[in-house]
Amino acid sequence: MKSFRKILEFSTRKTEEVINITEDCEAALKESRIREGLALIFPLHTSSAVFISDCDPGISEDWLELVMQLVPENPNYRHNFADPKKNAAGHLRAIITGHHITCPVTSGKFDFGEFHTIYYLELDGKRPKKVLVKIIGE
Repeated sequence: MKSFRKILEFSTRKTEEVINITEDCEAALKESRIREGLALIFPLHTSSAVFISDCDPGISEDWLELVMQLVPENPNYRHNFADPKKNAAGHLRAIITGHHITCPVTSGKFDFGEFHTIYYLELDGKRPKKVLVKIIGE
C-alpha cells in the first residue's frame, strides 16, 4: 500500500469564510498517483472544518449562517478565559460541523456524485491556513 501526504496552504480573508477546495484536493489526488484507496482531508486548525456539500455556493453559505446561529458569540465561554484570542465560538462551531472528512478513491478520482464539493470552513480566520491531504491505497 502506498501513502501520499500534501499540505494545502492558503490565507483566509474573513473571520468566518467558506472556501471551495475541491480542485486543490483533486490535484493532490492526481499527484499521488493512487488509483484505489481513501483520502483524508484534515484541517490543521481546531477552529476550522472540512465538509462535503452541493456545488451550489448558496448551500455552503447557508450552512455557515446556521452554524453561527447555533453557536453565537459569547464572552462567557470558558475557553475565552484561558485563551487570549477569545475564539471559543470558532472552536465550538468547528466541533459541531465535523472537523475532517474521508473520501473514497476509485480509478484515480474521488468517488463522488455529480454535485459533491469539498469545502473548507474557516471560523477564526484572516491568517495563513493549512489543510492536510493524506491518501492511502494502491
